[in-house]
Amino acid sequence: MAIFRKIHTQFWRDDKVLEEYTPECKIFMVYILSNQNTTQIGIYKITKKQIAFELGYSVETINTLMDIFINKYKTIKYNEETRELAIKHWGKYNLDRTGKPMMDCINKELKEVKDKSLIKYVSESIPKKEIKDLFDMYSNGDSYHHTYNESYENIGQEKEEEKDKEEYKEEEVNDVGRYAKLYEENIGFVNQLVSEWLIYISENIDIGLFKKAIEVATDRGHVNKGYINGIINKWIDNNIRSLKDLNAYEVSSKNKGDRKNGKSRYIKELEDESIYQKPSEEQIREIQRLLQ
Repeated sequence: MAIFRKIHTQFWRDDKVLEEYTPECKIFMVYILSNQNTTQIGIYKITKKQIAFELGYSVETINTLMDIFINKYKTIKYNEETRELAIKHWGKYNLDRTGKPMMDCINKELKEVKDKSLIKYVSESIPKKEIKDLFDMYSNGDSYHHTYNESYENIGQEKEEEKDKEEYKEEEVNDVGRYAKLYEENIGFVNQLVSEWLIYISENIDIGLFKKAIEVATDRGHVNKGYINGIINKWIDNNIRSLKDLNAYEVSSKNKGDRKNGKSRYIKELEDESIYQKPSEEQIREIQRLLQ
């Protein structure tokens, strides 16, 4: 389960959506793409009663909508026995990134799918060969555990080791949803701009360091996105991307840095609030003058 899911703005410009979808169809499809049961692979368990309850429709209305999307638009499939729902074009818009953490997550979720025909159904729209191959292993009933371990892990890890030497554990993957949850709990509502910022943050620092930045901002009474972004950018400038990096940097600064007034260079940098503040109007005018 994720905190949020991507829904492309192009959805509202699609010819079929504009010309054929009723208001109920539009709401239903957005719900199917973003409800809390959704998974990384686009196949998940959900009951019709839950859909009806959360949308405020009757079960009969949900049955009608299901029939429309399964038989008329052919954009979803639903197994009545396993209560599993699959979204045909999920892979086209959501399975466009690889890497061991992502592949591990996909592998785990594929293991839990009971109706293997749904895996093949979603697989047809996946653009990334590595991900499509993994889907096909499961849908074909191959000895996927052995194949996955022998093929992708060996090849994928070589690429991953060049990019990042740290060992990944599935529960420690820098899922953007975890960053969003921390943001909502400590700072405020996650809108589109904040979501894009959180994606950038999750790709550059680990979740522990993000939490530390929030703690520092809280201690200084400036719990807002701008101030926290300033702290993080300062750390990134010093190649600090994890709590381990931060601790090492602080120790190094204390050992060889400026100890004037008993404070390390690291502490003084944190206390220099000017690096986190927005430029004043006077500063902006001065910069514009210099650029002319």
